[in-house]
Amino acid sequence: MTSELEARQRENATTLDQGQTLLRGLRTVQRLRMIWLLASIGAAGFLGWAMLVGIWSSYRGAFSVIGTIAALVSTAAASIFLLKARPEIDEIRYKIHELQAQRLHLAAAQAANPLVALRIYRVSALDDIQDLESRANRNRRTANIFQWAIIVGSVTATSLTGAAATNPDMQSWFRWLAAGISAVVSISAGATGFFKFRERSFGQQQTADAIKKHYKAAELRIGEYEGEDEETALTLFARNVEILKDEQRKRELQLEESTESHETR
Repeated sequence: MTSELEARQRENATTLDQGQTLLRGLRTVQRLRMIWLLASIGAAGFLGWAMLVGIWSSYRGAFSVIGTIAALVSTAAASIFLLKARPEIDEIRYKIHELQAQRLHLAAAQAANPLVALRIYRVSALDDIQDLESRANRNRRTANIFQWAIIVGSVTATSLTGAAATNPDMQSWFRWLAAGISAVVSISAGATGFFKFRERSFGQQQTADAIKKHYKAAELRIGEYEGEDEETALTLFARNVEILKDEQRKRELQLEESTESHETR
């Protein structure tokens, strides 16, 4: 019975790992498709505007029309790919949730004794690690997007301001565009300072790495877990994880308080 349960646990862990790997790959593809869609929308909007306004009056009949049609086709294709992949991602996410629930049931079925709760807690720590890493990656991506918007926007606004001085015919357009980009830069800088995405990401990743370190140490009986029996090791592991999670909550509360005080000022 024990060997059968262990075999089911190994099978569950393998299937869950494969599902999570597949989900990460699909999400990466979706992000690339989203970039494709945004780039296509930008190209279609710019070329359509150029065709209507006649900014390239010499090549309006060929370049602008063909370019606009190509950008619209690209936008439609990116939208179709995004919509088609969405149900598959939702299905895989649902299967992962089922496998995680099954993993908890298998951990609980190992033995009907006081160790059950500690075993379930140890397995549940993997979900805490995944959640923290997911939030850390999301905040890191958001911080990087705003940072690039600030860098690229600042350079572009400066270039447009210089171009406005040397092109009297397009001076008003360049000035309006530079003003719009400067507004985006200001909003990005304000959002970065207000929400503190990078600080949140650092704290979440740090906590996830610390929990992962304790998980491995408890599993291999190394470090402070060396020489301890299963119940003692799991109790010590649960205590350490709760301390780490409490410290993470305090850090997030401090960030929230600093944000609120900044908003009050």
